[in-house]
Amino acid sequence: MQKSLFRIILFLIINCASTPSSAQNYWLQGTIVDTLNDNKQSDACITILRAQDSVLETFSRTNQEGKFNIQVSNEGSYVVLITFPGFADYVETIKFNSKKQVINMGQVSMISKTHLLSEFVLKQEIAAIKIKGDTTEYVADSFKVRDNATVEELLKRLPGIQVSKSGEVTAQGEKVKKIMVDGEEFFTDDPAVVSKSLQAKAVDKVQVFDKKSEQAEFTGIDDGVREKTINLKLKDNMKRGFFGKAVAGGGTDGFFENQLMLNAFKNKRKLALFGIAANTGKIGLGYEERDKFGGGDNMETSEDGFSYRYYTNDEDEGGWNGQYNGRGLPAAWTGGLHYSNKWFQDKLHLNSNYQLSKVNLNTIGATLTQYNLDTLQYYNDEHKNSFSSADRHSANLRVDYKIDSLSTLRLTVKGSYRNGFTQDDYTTQSVDTSGRVFNKNERHTQANTISKRLNSNLAFRKKFLKQGRTLSVIFNENYSNTISESQLNSIVTTMLNPTPQTIDQRKANETENLQADATVSYTEPLNKVIFIEANYTLTINNNEAKRLSFNKNTDGNYNLIDSLFSSHYNFDVLTNKGGANLKFVFKKLNFSFGGAIASTQFNQKDNFTNKTFHRSFTNFFPSASVKYRPRQQQSISFNYNGYTQQPSIDQIQPLRQNTDPLNVSIGNPNLVQEFDHNLSINFNDYKVFSGLYKYLGAGFTFVNNDISQAQNINDNLIRTYQYINVDGNYNGYLYGGLGQSIRKLNMHLGMNTNINLSNNYSFVNGIRNRNENKGISLGGEARYNKDSLCSIEIGFNISYNANYSTINSSNTNYFTYRPNLDISFFLPLKFEIGTTIDWNIRQKVAAFDNNNNVLQWNAYISKKFLKNDALELRASGYDLLNQNKGFSRVAYANTVTQQNYNTIQRYGMLSLIWNFTKTAAGAPEQSATSILIN
Repeated sequence: MQKSLFRIILFLIINCASTPSSAQNYWLQGTIVDTLNDNKQSDACITILRAQDSVLETFSRTNQEGKFNIQVSNEGSYVVLITFPGFADYVETIKFNSKKQVINMGQVSMISKTHLLSEFVLKQEIAAIKIKGDTTEYVADSFKVRDNATVEELLKRLPGIQVSKSGEVTAQGEKVKKIMVDGEEFFTDDPAVVSKSLQAKAVDKVQVFDKKSEQAEFTGIDDGVREKTINLKLKDNMKRGFFGKAVAGGGTDGFFENQLMLNAFKNKRKLALFGIAANTGKIGLGYEERDKFGGGDNMETSEDGFSYRYYTNDEDEGGWNGQYNGRGLPAAWTGGLHYSNKWFQDKLHLNSNYQLSKVNLNTIGATLTQYNLDTLQYYNDEHKNSFSSADRHSANLRVDYKIDSLSTLRLTVKGSYRNGFTQDDYTTQSVDTSGRVFNKNERHTQANTISKRLNSNLAFRKKFLKQGRTLSVIFNENYSNTISESQLNSIVTTMLNPTPQTIDQRKANETENLQADATVSYTEPLNKVIFIEANYTLTINNNEAKRLSFNKNTDGNYNLIDSLFSSHYNFDVLTNKGGANLKFVFKKLNFSFGGAIASTQFNQKDNFTNKTFHRSFTNFFPSASVKYRPRQQQSISFNYNGYTQQPSIDQIQPLRQNTDPLNVSIGNPNLVQEFDHNLSINFNDYKVFSGLYKYLGAGFTFVNNDISQAQNINDNLIRTYQYINVDGNYNGYLYGGLGQSIRKLNMHLGMNTNINLSNNYSFVNGIRNRNENKGISLGGEARYNKDSLCSIEIGFNISYNANYSTINSSNTNYFTYRPNLDISFFLPLKFEIGTTIDWNIRQKVAAFDNNNNVLQWNAYISKKFLKNDALELRASGYDLLNQNKGFSRVAYANTVTQQNYNTIQRYGMLSLIWNFTKTAAGAPEQSATSILIN
């Protein structure tokens, strides 16, 4: 069947590539000169647009002699636009036909703007691509996309921009961190969310630029920090009406996917809402709140560079965090509302978002881990059935008020409420290579968790009349509270003690954290290019953690406290931090150096014993950076920073826990802080008109007193581990890529590579173990687009992973191959067919020699109806070969771990998709035009 499939695909590719066309070779030639000095103008931009619809046909630049020779694919009328900095734009209409295949414009004279005649003509024409300072601006209507296409499809057509299957956007060789709408956040600034949510026809211009940090934008002092950003400027008529998308889909085996997206605009007011109900893995527009609200892995990092882990774990947090990663079978009901507006001549600006979600997840998984010791090799085999359900409400509000021309005030508030339930059943055992069972644990847990978070920020910023002199005062507040009630039932047996050890307990946990800090920053220019920045921060971080375990009494009630597995701690931190940086800002070169000193007092109290524990640290945080920009689209940068990482409370004085009796943690009060040195260098080069981009980056981190592990495994194969300090740990990386757009062939080609290396030390049963990890990957892609005919994307990725451990000289090396194919054909009568193939080929390893290769094949056929193809009926098939497997493999230190889990497999879906638009009466569709002086 697979051979027949590839024969069909190969036939379609060849047929698409060889489709006959009446197109011939048409050429436009000429020479650009300066009328004032009669100089030949090299690098002048020649843009050719189709006269009938102003869509970009092609563009190029003149050579060193001012000459150009451009090929056009079809006959017809075209608009020629010639531009050069400092000169008036030249516009002329030409026409190719069978008798006129070569047009020589001869010598084209450009007039300097400073020597224009007093009489001039205003004409409306378009420039498909403009460069304004460090901003590249694309006129959206110049790039043809299908009716009702999303912004994601539009971005794929823009020279220098790539969009991956997951929705990750890369512009000019750099990952796009934010996509804004009219300069502000829209639900979220996550690029994949915004690009999939808006229609391309609503966009007037796409602006790509390197966004400076908020502090640099305010002070005017370039700190070298850049974030690749895309801003979508909407058409005026789209701001006086509404548009949106509705999807209703039902499938086999009970699958469903329904979605509604509505955007309503009225001048500066934006109102949008969305709703999703699906069990196909579509959780929502985005689920970034855990990071925004300080969730993550329960690690809080304060301004002083310290990291503190509180007494919470997955059980306390209710388990699953609501983000679907392909594991298990999800069902989601999510929705959101966005509102923003401006008043009082834009002095007052409000941006607000609200989201709610309910997500259920059923997971069945198995984890097999091979442990390689100096004299023994054994396996830990775990099977887990899990159900998670979470209801979440989250909201954020930002208010900006411009007090006067020099002062601004900003208030930001973010909050969330989460109610979660989890239920897990585990069966775990440890066996050696002969099959002898050393221990076994059967465990059942269930937990109800309520989490509340509230973060707020108030920032006052003032500029003074002297350029570069600024003052900033910023207050932050972060509050979180988590309450959980859970039940633990566990039975442990070992080879040396076959009598079952039973645990039956109720656990009541509560953690509360309140952090408040105030920062004052002042900048002062020493001259036109040298600036000094000084800052001071006071941080108060107060925490309380209760972790109580209760045994059952004779009445069957769980009210007998187990003091061995219970605790009640207060943990408070006070930090004073001051620092300064000296910055040198030149036209093409920026560099800075400086540092900060932080004094931290750490106080811990055991409320059960009234014992207290005090520590204090004084730390120095050096930093330096250099950035050189030879031209607007090329940059080279170097960065160094050093910071300390404090041991967590769990590492120093952990709470005794019995939720996993086969892995026991003990504390180490002699742990000291580690110090990390980070170095990185990056190069980026992009040529807008040729579509050629190159990028290269490298980084290296080495750590003094790195916090590692020492583990002891007893005769029952029960693991006890303790955190220790070691030296010699480091890791490094190297990445690079290049790409080229070939406009004449409607193609884009790209290559990329990544190399990672790490070296880590640990101890196993008292033996020093050095672990080396190496990872190398090579990827490439080729895209071909032919309007109204077909779209083809071919990609591949080859990766090699190598892990070496000295404790028993074990090596785990394997290759992974991942070719993929994505084809769409646009047929007569508004039919469309398409298919995607994603093939994962995983090399077997000695530890696990089972076959985990997956050939995932999806296909669809659709038919469009109504005016502007507003209605679409689509039939889709997913995982047609029913080969999708949940699988992951990790080799680290002296272990190799392989996981298998249930995931979404073969199903069919019939969907009805309606794209609707209604603009205000009398507001015509805005064409992509600008007024040019000729």
